[in-house]
Amino acid sequence: MLHRYLVLAIALIAVLIGVQVPNFITQYQQRLDSQLTEAMVYYKEYQRIADKYLNGDMNALIQMHEQSDNPVFKDEAVPIRELIRRVDLYRHEQQQLQRGYLQQIWFVATEANREMVDNTWRTYSFNVPLTRQAVFSGVIGALLAVILFDGCVGGCKLAYRRWRRKRQQPHQQTNR
Repeated sequence: MLHRYLVLAIALIAVLIGVQVPNFITQYQQRLDSQLTEAMVYYKEYQRIADKYLNGDMNALIQMHEQSDNPVFKDEAVPIRELIRRVDLYRHEQQQLQRGYLQQIWFVATEANREMVDNTWRTYSFNVPLTRQAVFSGVIGALLAVILFDGCVGGCKLAYRRWRRKRQQPHQQTNR
């Protein structure tokens, strides 16, 4: 009986954790969108300058900064390059998050910007959304947790029975 209650508790915990997955992805997407929006404010200004003077070539703009005799202008090449890298990264991540739900989960778990994932965890707001994705994640999480738990319990029982039989066999042979 206690085993059954423990399985139910594990399943409930897994459901509550599972329904958080789409919520976390949504909060990650919101953080990503805000970071991209902020970066684009500055990016657009540099792009406007590149469009006006360099046929839109941002690399030429960076080279112009790097080759400048003015040290202030020259030092500005590093933040411009970093800004372009960030915009490209954020755009790539947005594209990855437009894919299917399972691919979104895989992307956030394995490839997403670790700093942004950590920041999302730090400010994460727990709630229980009742979307199809949340229910799917909760049910799959519960099934996996219960199967894993039952498999571990069954494996332990099997190992205990084998150990007990081996331990009893020498006693049975010496009693004959």
